[in-house]
Amino acid sequence: MAKCEKAKNCSSGPNQSYLISFGDTMTALLAFFIILNTLAEEQTGANLHAGTGSFMEAVDKFGLAGKVSGELSALAFQQNAVGPKYIVPDPEGRPSEADALGPDDDSDNIRIVDRTKDDYQRFLQQLRQVNNLKQDRDVKGEVTFDILAKLPPRSAGTLINDELKAALTGVGPMLRRDDYVVEITVWTTTPSQSAWSRALSQSKRIHDEAVRLLRLAPNQLTRLTAVAQPWISKTVKRPTASVTLRRLSP
Repeated sequence: MAKCEKAKNCSSGPNQSYLISFGDTMTALLAFFIILNTLAEEQTGANLHAGTGSFMEAVDKFGLAGKVSGELSALAFQQNAVGPKYIVPDPEGRPSEADALGPDDDSDNIRIVDRTKDDYQRFLQQLRQVNNLKQDRDVKGEVTFDILAKLPPRSAGTLINDELKAALTGVGPMLRRDDYVVEITVWTTTPSQSAWSRALSQSKRIHDEAVRLLRLAPNQLTRLTAVAQPWISKTVKRPTASVTLRRLSP
């Protein structure tokens, strides 16, 4: 065979330029799989992990020059049981067999996930992303003063009668402290829309009047709240309103 006289016309021999198109193809397939996974009815993440887990494991040990040592294999291979196992309840409620073995009995070191708990944790995580949630302080103790006297009519100048005024002035000084809160509850007469609307408007008006009565500073307004609730007891007489003083944890 004649020798090549000009280097530019000579063949350089086999090379790995095909890896460029191969990598583009794998990237396109991976993106296509992710799009299909987003359209799936089940969005627990197990499908995505099952489809990409072995792929990422294979790419990490593909054996390209300079990536891993020459002692490792350059061949990609499918991994077994790449995704976690999910514990799901039987939709028909059938009891398990006496000799049945669950996934926890296997010594394959696979992570076992309770689907119900996993969905609940995912729901809480989504809530944290859209809302600024924080844990409430624990209640160390509380005392409630029930107001049995009727509230003045709406046409009156104030809704705070003498009994409610005495309860508020008694617990008012505790609102100067950071570890105390006061809640005013107006109890609805009947479970109807008109009763709810009347109780809500009364609680709002009593709250505003209580703020002026106790002369609360702007940083103390959040320690006084007012709500409306239905009275559910059939044996205990329903009070008109209640004033609850709570002591919170530091």
